[in-house]
Amino acid sequence: MRWLNAIRERLFRDRRPEREILREREFILAANRLKTLRVTPRGGMSIDPEEIRDQIIAAREEYRHLVRK
Repeated sequence: MRWLNAIRERLFRDRRPEREILREREFILAANRLKTLRVTPRGGMSIDPEEIRDQIIAAREEYRHLVRK
């Protein structure tokens, strides 16, 4: 399967800027860390609001030193 992916990557190179590719990878990693993310067969997504709230609170605490009072 690896050799098939290698051939595919050579034939169909991603021509987007490196910054956009990195941003997409970061988004995918962040989405994969969500515990309650559910995807419907039609492509819709849902997530538990409590999980989002917990992540926002944790991010606020982590970046508190960057904000002046």
